[in-house]
This record gives sequence, structure tokens and C-alpha cells, in this order.
Amino acid sequence: MTYTPNYLSPSWDEYMNLLCWEARLAQEIELHSRRRNWNEVAVLKREKQKVAIRRKCLKAALQHRKTSPITI
Repeated sequence: MTYTPNYLSPSWDEYMNLLCWEARLAQEIELHSRRRNWNEVAVLKREKQKVAIRRKCLKAALQHRKTSPITI
């Protein structure tokens, strides 16, 4: 599943969706680690890193939106 948040008009719902997705990936990594499916673990870890980066960028966009003046 690929998901690109809207950085120009961010919402907290998008941020929460990314946070939940990241948590689900962490659970999947743990599950596959216990099953010793190392190839799948590697793929999931890379995906989790991408989601974490997207989440951090979206958080920065949300904070910037909060502090920037409204322009029309």
C-alpha cells in the first residue's frame, strides 16, 4: 500500500492514519521476525522507514501551517 499525504493542505486525520500504519508495520515486523521470515522483515522495515519519513514531514507541515499567517 502506498500513500502520499497532502503536504500543501495537511490534516490531523492523515497524520493519524500514517501513525496507525506505522504501528501496524511494527506489528507485522515482529510477527515475521518470530516466524524467521527475514526477507519479509527487511521489506517491512524499509516500508516502515518510508512511512516514518512521511509522518515526520506531515507533522512539520502541520506545525508550519499552525504558525504561518493565513494568505489569500
